[in-house]
Amino acid sequence: MGREKETKQAQTEGPDKEAARGLLEKLKEKFKDAKRQKFVFLLIGRTGVGKSSTVNTLMGVQVAPVGDYEPTTFAIEAYESQAYGIHFRIIDTPGLCDDLEEAGNDEAYLNRIMKNVAQLDCMLFVTRLPETRVTSDEKRAIKLVTSALGPEVWEYSVIVFSFANSVSPDRYAEAVEKRTELIRREIAKYTSDSLASEIPSVPIDNLSKHTPDGQEWLGSLYTNVFTRLHDKGLTAFFLATADRLKVQGLESKVSPTSPSTEGSDAHQPPPPPINLNPAQARILKKRIDGSIVGGMTITGAAIGAVFGPAGAAIGGAIGAAIGLIAWLSD
Repeated sequence: MGREKETKQAQTEGPDKEAARGLLEKLKEKFKDAKRQKFVFLLIGRTGVGKSSTVNTLMGVQVAPVGDYEPTTFAIEAYESQAYGIHFRIIDTPGLCDDLEEAGNDEAYLNRIMKNVAQLDCMLFVTRLPETRVTSDEKRAIKLVTSALGPEVWEYSVIVFSFANSVSPDRYAEAVEKRTELIRREIAKYTSDSLASEIPSVPIDNLSKHTPDGQEWLGSLYTNVFTRLHDKGLTAFFLATADRLKVQGLESKVSPTSPSTEGSDAHQPPPPPINLNPAQARILKKRIDGSIVGGMTITGAAIGAVFGPAGAAIGGAIGAAIGLIAWLSD
């Protein structure tokens, strides 16, 4: 009886192993191509709302300068950076939502945006959660960005509410709901109700890991960005961040890969881990299966049978990405 069970297991593992081998080769080639590409984020929001701090935390590297008291830039700034060997660009537009003399004419300002935005994979619209209304300059920015880049730009956008801990816990849920409704309503004026209603909102606080409800906000921000990213930049973004992803409940399993130093600065502190709860992990897996793996379904055990502990034999950003896929597939 035991021998019969072993025979059936071997028959099952054979096709799985071959499927895993074929998928691994395809993934490695896809990831090698992605390493030669870059992804682009566009930041929209008033000066001082925390755009730079937010993207620095999300990417785990110091991308854009952060000023404590005065605006750090008054013009469009494009920052080239990398994480784990993956290059990306952050385009900051501090003057678009500001009534600043330096911002200049709206039309000229937007022409400069369009000149810098040959590729756009995700837009973060950052605004303070404690505000009780959509400010006049934010309304103008929504209108102008939609006019310049088209309504479809909002299909790849996330609303980010900064300074979340400035709202008391008893008002927190209502504040998030009301603020989301107000901004979506303004966006809908230039797009559609259906498009605007799909834009997710994420409360964050750059001075704390948690929001007033006790939840870690980085995992929520990452998950929403991951689901909204344009397909053309998704794989590169995944490679740049996979090494930092940790899934609650899977800590006892073999880690996807040992921490990578590829493309990192040895003098900088290690970037913060991106902790995902099981629900967020399922959302990631669905997007990975649909847009990166391409719908092929195999088990992490089968991947491990091809090259040993998940990610370890390959290493670097590609090893971390493949290891995470194996990890989530078990």
